[in-house]
Amino acid sequence: MINRALEPANRQPPLVLLVDSSLTSRPRQWIERRPDVDAIVVQDELPDERGLELVRELATARHPIAARSIVLARRSPDWGAIARAGLTLVERGDVRTVVTKLAGWFFARDASLAKALIREAERLRA
Repeated sequence: MINRALEPANRQPPLVLLVDSSLTSRPRQWIERRPDVDAIVVQDELPDERGLELVRELATARHPIAARSIVLARRSPDWGAIARAGLTLVERGDVRTVVTKLAGWFFARDASLAKALIREAERLRA
């Protein structure tokens, strides 16, 4: 359910594509068919490839969504190197960090709205 109080006043709420390991269709198809997708949150462990590789390919192709992509991954020895490459990594299960990052991208000019979104995430987590 979307909390209408969190919508920006001048447009529709951001559209975030969530890609998890049970998704059978390729997220690239969704990205191509839906140019209105504002961000993606993708699990690293997908059935046919790593989410990290998907985001790297989007970045290499200079797809605009690559700048607003979050990869949910387990901590690993190469975590720092991946983050230094400019990819946004978040530890799986860390909902607060995901929501904080999304709020920063979409509500940076409205701190009260960003705080409301984070409070909503905390409420859902409880």
